[in-house]
Amino acid sequence: MIKEIDISDSKQAEKIQHIQILVYTVEAELIGAYDIPPLHDTIETLQKCDENDLYCQN
Repeated sequence: MIKEIDISDSKQAEKIQHIQILVYTVEAELIGAYDIPPLHDTIETLQKCDENDLYCQN
């Protein structure tokens, strides 16, 4: 089942930020560029964006 994450919840936003940093750090290392915008997101910028964060629940 696909569910939406409530990014306005600070704990959920922190989890998204943590995962985002892990994933984009790998990408940055692969391409040799560390100026990828998601690497510099804060909890506040994540909460202000107009994106929907989804996850799969088994």
